[in-house]
Amino acid sequence: MVKKWFTEFRCGRTSTEDAERSGRPVEVYTSETIEKIHDMVLADRRLKVRETVEAIGISHGSVVSILNDHLDMRKLSARWVPHLLTIDHKRNRVTISQECLAFNCNMDEFLRRFITVDETWIHHNTPETKQQSKQ
Repeated sequence: MVKKWFTEFRCGRTSTEDAERSGRPVEVYTSETIEKIHDMVLADRRLKVRETVEAIGISHGSVVSILNDHLDMRKLSARWVPHLLTIDHKRNRVTISQECLAFNCNMDEFLRRFITVDETWIHHNTPETKQQSKQ
C-alpha cells in the first residue's frame, strides 16, 4: 500500500483525499428519510429495524447507518436511545429541573427526595420463594 502511495505522489498527486468517483450518488441519506426514521423512533422506542425497513422501503444497512451515524442512536435494552445528549436535550433537562424546583415550597424536603439519574433504569427484585422467582 505504501508503494502505491509513493508512486502516486511521485506522479504528481498532492492530496490524500479520495478522488471523485463515477456512479450513482447515494440518495438514501436525504434529510426527509432521516427525519422520517427519527420521528418513527421517537414515536416508538422499541421499534425494530426490520419494521423501519418495511415502512420506509430502504435497505437494512441504510437504516442502521442512519440510526447509528446520522441520528447517533444505539440500541440499549431493546430501545433506541441517543448515544450522547444534544444541546436541546440538555436544555430540556435544565428547564424541567428548574420547573420542579420552582414548583415546591419546602425546598429542603423537596431536595431530600429529588433524585436525578441518567437513562438507565435499575430494577431491584428479591423474590421470597422459589415459586415467586419463576414468575
